[in-house]
Amino acid sequence: MGAFFICFFFWIAAVLLETSLFAIVPWFKPNLFFLFPCLLCLRWRGFETHILAAFFGLTADCFSTIPFGIYGFSFFLISFFIRWYAVKIYQGSNLVSVIVVSAVTLINNLLVYFLLNLFFAEGDMTFRWLLGLITTEIIPTAILTIPSLYLLFMMESRYRVRLAMRKF
Repeated sequence: MGAFFICFFFWIAAVLLETSLFAIVPWFKPNLFFLFPCLLCLRWRGFETHILAAFFGLTADCFSTIPFGIYGFSFFLISFFIRWYAVKIYQGSNLVSVIVVSAVTLINNLLVYFLLNLFFAEGDMTFRWLLGLITTEIIPTAILTIPSLYLLFMMESRYRVRLAMRKF
């Protein structure tokens, strides 16, 4: 029950913070809908993380202007890479978590751009778009990685749940 509560808490936090608090500041737009499932995929060893990532992606689709299902599909695909990395290589370092989250956020945005360009022939990728993506989304997401990770550790100890050892 504790694992369910942790996932629900991060989902509610993503919805509330992404849609209200961070919508006010135009230059600080972290992708919390991607950050939280990414951290859960790094920490949780269960197969359910793919479904959780798709759920967070579909929630992000509900609050975005792009066609429904693009974020859900991209989060689902990226979760396979994150879970593979978490099981085979990841050692739990905070600095590595920041680098991994930054890299997969960039990969996720490039995948979303590719899918939009493939299905809907959206605009061209420019250096300005990439620079804006890095400064307004990737860097803020990386900044919020460590506090989110500490919150996850605190919730694990509070509810006596070890996600790293948990398999359903």
